[in-house]
Amino acid sequence: MRVLQLCHKVPFPPSDGGSIAMHQVTSGLLENGYKVKVLALDPSRKNSGQERISEEYYSQTRFESHAVDTRVKPLAAFLNLFTKRSYNLQRFYDRKVEKRLEKILKEETFDIIQLEGLYLTPYIPVIRKNSGASLLYRSHNIEHFIWERMAAACSNPLKKRYLKLLAGRLRKFEMEVIHHVDGLVAISSIDLDFFHKHGFSRPSSVVPAGIPAFNLPDPLPEAEANTVFHLGSMDWRPNQEGVEWFLEKVWPLVVKENPELKFYLAGKRTPQRFYRYESDSVKVAGQVPDALEFILSKKVMVVPLLSGGGMRVKIVEGMAAKKVIVSTVVGAEGIDCRHKENILVGNNAEEMARNILLCFRQPKLAEKIGENAREFALKHYAMQPIIERLMKFYSGFYSE
Repeated sequence: MRVLQLCHKVPFPPSDGGSIAMHQVTSGLLENGYKVKVLALDPSRKNSGQERISEEYYSQTRFESHAVDTRVKPLAAFLNLFTKRSYNLQRFYDRKVEKRLEKILKEETFDIIQLEGLYLTPYIPVIRKNSGASLLYRSHNIEHFIWERMAAACSNPLKKRYLKLLAGRLRKFEMEVIHHVDGLVAISSIDLDFFHKHGFSRPSSVVPAGIPAFNLPDPLPEAEANTVFHLGSMDWRPNQEGVEWFLEKVWPLVVKENPELKFYLAGKRTPQRFYRYESDSVKVAGQVPDALEFILSKKVMVVPLLSGGGMRVKIVEGMAAKKVIVSTVVGAEGIDCRHKENILVGNNAEEMARNILLCFRQPKLAEKIGENAREFALKHYAMQPIIERLMKFYSGFYSE
């Protein structure tokens, strides 16, 4: 089967949730004999990560990326107010990319074209015009949920109103565009249920991101005592919002009760403003060279998301590494985990602080939760069953 995978960003290095989820599909399909071509937008405009792509991958996927300037431009954002279009999506449309895609579709034939996320949907018209392939939309998040939650949490009246406008336009487009594809691949059952409730009745499947096949060191390295950490892409607005809330509302409650604890913040493209939080109890590590090594070196992982959708891949990775995860309710969405069994979940700053302190007051309980978490991750998020589910879904669109 021939698949064209359209990515909203360069999937290398596969270090954040989105790039991991895209790369897992590519690798899984290739390993099972599919012919896959990968075409990616490059919002960084710097071919970020491509120096780490192997020659084998280039050869197998005929990978190519195209720079797209997705930066928010004040004038363009202002002028967009007088239209009915979503500025979030408008930033990802590029005429040169459209022309290149048109050329590819005229020269090659595909059985499946998979759009990795909502930001590829502006290219649906050129795909439909030039290809008879089955068009699948992979929903990484319900995007308008993110903006609605950010609007709800915003205290600035003008900014709040603008975020509501963006969320409303994004919701309208997101609810319409699902009826222009042949099938839907949702990353969580919560997301799929939402689309079903809003009228999507075409073929669909839940295909979550999985965990890479790795064996933990035996014995496990001793984690640094009294440590709490967050690991995630810090150029993603929900992560920025959540970490700021954590540092300002949650962490002071924690260190008041246990001054010996230290919080480590790690993630690529950490904005400079986060370095102002550095203190005896807060260390900003920025991008780390080895994510698994960093995870294993610390005790408790926190996921303080206030907005977002889909599923948090880093939670599943942390679980697979036997870490006890302390998350907000939003952070744990899309993962069928259970409080005090394989994760600790809180609804507010006080509950999150209490859960963190519990890990150090009852280390045996924390250890047991970590063991349960690994068992849960291996059972539900191993890659081969996930890829087999996707291939079975694909088979419904393909005939010799």
